[in-house]
Amino acid sequence: MGRLIYGSMSVTLDGFFADADGGIGWTVPEDEVHRLSNQQVKDHAAVIMGRGLYEMMVPYWHDLLKSGEGGEIEQEFAQVWDEIPKFVASRTLTEVHESCELIEGDAIEWIARKKEETDGDIEVSGIDLASQVEAAGLIDVYRLNLLPVVLGGGKPYFRDDGTQRDLELTDLQRFPGGTVALEYTVKR
Repeated sequence: MGRLIYGSMSVTLDGFFADADGGIGWTVPEDEVHRLSNQQVKDHAAVIMGRGLYEMMVPYWHDLLKSGEGGEIEQEFAQVWDEIPKFVASRTLTEVHESCELIEGDAIEWIARKKEETDGDIEVSGIDLASQVEAAGLIDVYRLNLLPVVLGGGKPYFRDDGTQRDLELTDLQRFPGGTVALEYTVKR
C-alpha cells in the first residue's frame, strides 16, 4: 500500500498558499528548494491533481520541456514531470493531455483504491482535491515549504473544518533564502 502525500506546496508564515486573487507570484523557489521538489516528484509513484492545478501545471511544463527554455533546474523538473504518471480529478473535463489520465467516477473512491494498489508515494495536489482527500482521512504525509512571507490574507492551506490532525515531524530542511521544507506524518 502506498502513502498519500498532501502536495508539496509553498505556504506563507500566516498559512496561505495563494493571495486573495489566487496569485502565487511570491512562491518562486530558490534553486535549492527547486532541486528538493525535483527529487521529491522523481521519487513519487504518481501525482494526482485537481483540474485547477492540471490546467496550470501540465501545459506550462510540457511546453517548457518542448521548447528547451528555462534553466537546468527547470528543465530537470519538466523532464521528471513529463515522465511521472499523472491523474486528473475533474467533474467538468472530458479529456486531458496525453501525458495524463482522467479519473472516472468518484475521485475519492478512486484515490483510495489507487493508494491500496500502489507501492510508493502518491502526491495529491491542488488545494480543493487535496482537502477532499484529507477530509476522507486518506492523507498520510503533509509536505510544505514554509516561505518567509506574510500575506495578511488569501487562500488558506488548510480548510477550516474543525478537524484536529495529530502529526509527527519527520523531516525539516532549512534553506539559505529562509524557506523551511517541512514533512509531517499523520499519527494513526
